[in-house]
Amino acid sequence: MAVGTQLGLLLWKNFTYRRRQRIQLTIEILWPLFLFLILISVRRSHPPFKQHECHFPNKALPSAGTLPWLQGIICNMNNPCFRHPTAGEAPGVVGNFDGSM
Repeated sequence: MAVGTQLGLLLWKNFTYRRRQRIQLTIEILWPLFLFLILISVRRSHPPFKQHECHFPNKALPSAGTLPWLQGIICNMNNPCFRHPTAGEAPGVVGNFDGSM
């Protein structure tokens, strides 16, 4: 028996079984449609907007040492977003944490 035939028979058997329980079948069909309609309504009420590129300040990794790592976390707690590239983002620049003490 081919895979398509087996799948068709299995789906028919499942539908026949579900057809006997009409309330459950109705809920199983309408619930995904209801969720999809909610997604459509949210998308239409809040259309997407264009946002500029976001550049975040550099933060030291734990391998740089405990103190620079903690300073990077505490000093950038609010996680600011800049429109233009920050210092240290240039190619070949490893970091700008020389004066972090």
